[in-house]
Amino acid sequence: MGRGFTPMLALVVAVVCGVCVLATAALWARHEDQAAIRERENLIASDMVESIDRILDTVTSRRKQELSTLPGQPCSNVELRLSELETYVQYVRSVNLVENQRLYCSSAMGRVDVVLSDYLSPAPAGNTLALIAGTPYQPQSPVMPLYVPTGKHTGLLYIVEAIYLADTLAHGVRYEAGHVVLVVSNARALNDRGEMISADSAAALRGTRAASARWAFSIVVVAAPAFVTQTHWKYGLLAGAAGVLMNLLIGAAYLIVFAPRRLLLSAVRRALRHGQLHIAYQPVVDIATRRVTGVEALIRWTHPKWGPVSPSAFMTEVESSSLLASVTRFALLRATEDVAQKTDIRPLRVAVNVAPMDLERKDFVADVLAANDQLPDDITLVLEVTERFLLQKHPRIEAIFDSLKAQGVQFAIDDFGTQHSNLDLLGRFPFDYVKIDGQFVRQADRQGRELIRAIAAVSKHYGMEVVAEGVETQSQHEALRNLGIPFGQGYFYQRPVPVSQLFVDTNTHPPATKTRVTP
Repeated sequence: MGRGFTPMLALVVAVVCGVCVLATAALWARHEDQAAIRERENLIASDMVESIDRILDTVTSRRKQELSTLPGQPCSNVELRLSELETYVQYVRSVNLVENQRLYCSSAMGRVDVVLSDYLSPAPAGNTLALIAGTPYQPQSPVMPLYVPTGKHTGLLYIVEAIYLADTLAHGVRYEAGHVVLVVSNARALNDRGEMISADSAAALRGTRAASARWAFSIVVVAAPAFVTQTHWKYGLLAGAAGVLMNLLIGAAYLIVFAPRRLLLSAVRRALRHGQLHIAYQPVVDIATRRVTGVEALIRWTHPKWGPVSPSAFMTEVESSSLLASVTRFALLRATEDVAQKTDIRPLRVAVNVAPMDLERKDFVADVLAANDQLPDDITLVLEVTERFLLQKHPRIEAIFDSLKAQGVQFAIDDFGTQHSNLDLLGRFPFDYVKIDGQFVRQADRQGRELIRAIAAVSKHYGMEVVAEGVETQSQHEALRNLGIPFGQGYFYQRPVPVSQLFVDTNTHPPATKTRVTP
């Protein structure tokens, strides 16, 4: 035989293979982290394009038919009608009538005489957008002029407030964007801070661009440095762990990810069987009188060994498991039984949270109706649904809404204002209540006032009542009352308690006046 595969040769081969594996892993990591960054930027940019598209579509579609008949008519004849119609158009500072390249009538100022080139240059031939640093009347306030022709020499000029566009762009920063820039016709740009910048400055940003298919604008997104660093580390560590340790890592990942989940769900199943789960109730009060008008039923778990277990520690896993039906059924039946038998607060609403998977269960409607049948006529069951699940309308969801509402069950949209903040949800689904998320309520006495006012106005337009969640201070309570918000919920009124301890503060806080309850 020959000398064969010597230990030294084996060592060399092993080292070479190791170097090759590390080099391959490094190249893979570089490719993947760049792809992940571009994917996140594209996701944010596409979402921003859709949001700006919705704003512009809303502006041009509201009262379109009536407005299109006004250009060309004398301002003195139509200025009152123009001002009235402008109130139905969201996001705009004013709507202006244009004839022969001149603005001659404004919903905000009445008769005017301004050349169209002060807003748009060159002269528009069709639907045209622009971004300008200000108008002749407010030179320091950026706006987006939007021209829509109505005839050969006439048209409408919408002055869209840039602050709405900047607020929309700022949502991208929440999702690991460092810069979000709106570029119009490759001429001017607006960043997420509401600042006007040149198109050249926007083009210099090393990010991802997404263009609107309907309007002449695009969005440039640059990932936040923290997200880029995090992504580099993520794929760098994955690459470093490649090679001979890969199988061990896969096995460890399985144990880390799946074993605790199985143990947790088994513990919840035992808790349900042994009566360790119970319901706590947080009152929803009439802000004007501080009287209890409803309660939200919240699942609580008291483990004999661990003590109280936070819902955040187990409900996320429950909501994605087969155990969800049993837990939801328990919450519905226990909550309706408690409020029907253990309190005489009347009338009363009892709200129970339902998960996205609940609405996909075939027996969900039957479970809800069984619980609803336990309630007297003066207690109403309300199902709280989170906003993120309803972004896509589905015939099955519509059927569930219709069948349950026909039996007197009401619906609330929970945590409104978070996620994508889609106001059009209120028009697409027949909600009875809109619950404003606590992050906005905490700013009710400061900069969040106008946002709450806007949500309340839209909700009222669709015939929905507003509930402010997370009220924690007297100043927030007063701000909400001054804004005309009818209902509030939060620690300021009472923490979640057993049904027998529900109370409401009718005058000052503290002390609180207890309502009558039966033991």
